[in-house]
Amino acid sequence: MVSLAMRIVQALALISILPTSVWSIPSSSSPILAGPIGKDCTIGSIHEGTPTGKNITIAGVPTYYSEPPHSKDGKNSTTKVILFFSDIFGAFYINNELLMDYFAAQGYHVLALDYFLGDPVGLHTNANLEPFDPSFDLNAWVEKSRKQAENVTQPWIDAVKERYGANAKYTAVGYCFGGPYVMDIAATDGVVAGAFAHPSGLTEDHFNKLKKPLLLSCAETDAAFPAESRRRAEDILAASHATYHSQLFSNVTHGFATRGNLTVENELWAKEESARSVIGWFDRFTK
Repeated sequence: MVSLAMRIVQALALISILPTSVWSIPSSSSPILAGPIGKDCTIGSIHEGTPTGKNITIAGVPTYYSEPPHSKDGKNSTTKVILFFSDIFGAFYINNELLMDYFAAQGYHVLALDYFLGDPVGLHTNANLEPFDPSFDLNAWVEKSRKQAENVTQPWIDAVKERYGANAKYTAVGYCFGGPYVMDIAATDGVVAGAFAHPSGLTEDHFNKLKKPLLLSCAETDAAFPAESRRRAEDILAASHATYHSQLFSNVTHGFATRGNLTVENELWAKEESARSVIGWFDRFTK
């Protein structure tokens, strides 16, 4: 029988040869389900189009704002707001802007804060979003960005709610880096529903604490949120009788909902169907 001391020595030896995580393990003892930011979070395609939103400032934070057509936001209709928590490319990345414009066209005021404060990951990669600059420390960048986000996100949410009032219907959607902020607010009465696609940085506690309906839009191949983690998350939600819907897209990878290759039919369909599903989910709870 292997002694406890020997097991500890073996464990330490294993840890010493593992690659260094690019996102530190949370201080919470809750098991990690959606893992760290990594290179899979940067690979993808740049989309083409002309954004229609505005660059405004809310609570001192640069914010992308896309407003609905007046015909879908009349005086007698409910004001509907989407809080958009972006991936590591930030609120002003064209793919995210075009996605927000689509949501706005469906009748929502869509707002995304720049929690990177002018320093998205795109400033530290090459034009094709593939290899990292050798001098770029992703671990340090993520740690800095998480701290910034912690400082600015809640005051920003409070200011958005002051802008639209208590009678508006608020929802939240997050991609990759933005997933935890959706789960945090969906554990409160701050929104009527939440959604995420290919998240990172989630633990079991995020799912145990959920109070509001949740849409999970997932990739078949996702190193950050693999099948085992997705199934565990679904088990937690089912055990707590949460209101949720989980969708799984075949032959796509982490990032498909924001950076899919639109020249590949399956990736185009998955990206668009994910976006349609977010709107359908939110429409259900904002009537």
